[in-house]
Amino acid sequence: MLLTVTISTPKYLCVQDNNLVIKERHEDKVLDKIPLSDIWVIIIDNPQVSITASLMGQVNDEGIGILFCGSNHMPNGLALPIGAHSRHAEIVEHQLTISKPLRNQLWAKIVRRKIENQARCLELCGGDQSDVKRLLGYARDVQSNDKTQMESAAAGAYFPKLLPYGTRREGPMTAPLDFGYAILRSGIAQCAVSHGWLVSRGIHHHNAENAFNLVDDLIEPFRAAVDLLVVKENILGPLSRMNKDTLTKVTSVIVLVDGKEMPIQMAIDVYCESLRRAVELKDSDQLLLPILIGLEMATPDSLRTRGRL
Repeated sequence: MLLTVTISTPKYLCVQDNNLVIKERHEDKVLDKIPLSDIWVIIIDNPQVSITASLMGQVNDEGIGILFCGSNHMPNGLALPIGAHSRHAEIVEHQLTISKPLRNQLWAKIVRRKIENQARCLELCGGDQSDVKRLLGYARDVQSNDKTQMESAAAGAYFPKLLPYGTRREGPMTAPLDFGYAILRSGIAQCAVSHGWLVSRGIHHHNAENAFNLVDDLIEPFRAAVDLLVVKENILGPLSRMNKDTLTKVTSVIVLVDGKEMPIQMAIDVYCESLRRAVELKDSDQLLLPILIGLEMATPDSLRTRGRL
């Protein structure tokens, strides 16, 4: 497991001997050194954090994403490396020529697994079995390209039963859900780029103003893990530092992929690689999707909280 490093107070960040070096601003005192090879994503949650250009360059070389938060302490920007994969041009060429039938098949599989994971989340949160079965029925009814809009129907049946307070768009759990989704989104974006994908070109999403259409496709089966974490831990907004630390651990939640248990961070990597095979072989069955099984997390040693300064 790689680290999610969160910087939430004024600090000076630089690089030395392939380590992220964290110092107090205007002082030479070193607070921590973390090998760049151990880092997955860096979260900057303070406007008074300074980052050197040499660190930015080294972070890009290592394929590490940097997530920036705004004045409301919610993510509002993401820095990613460009063309990190040796076969980037070839993979993008395949991506740009995906046939419409394959796109439709891939999207149907993604939506079906998203709804199945929502059903599992509702079940784990003590939802009524009739509501769980209703969601599973929606999953079974997903057709090519989700042309009967089962994703929307499932959302309408899922969130009112899942959330104890408010709605998905308005209530005390809105900010925690959005923050958790943003953590996943940044990790998926970083991983997709490292696998050679053009993240602006989606399978289903095609918003010309969205630079992360592919990421917004790929995130869907993982969202229920954030939902489960927020509801089971009863995380409410406004978000405290402790709650944010809890939400960053969503990438360590263990899921089932192709019969193997692995943390979400690893599942995302497997997922992005399987998408390449699906596109190159023109076979949607190559896509390996996560199955939500609970809130068990990877071992504590792999989830060091260093860097939360």
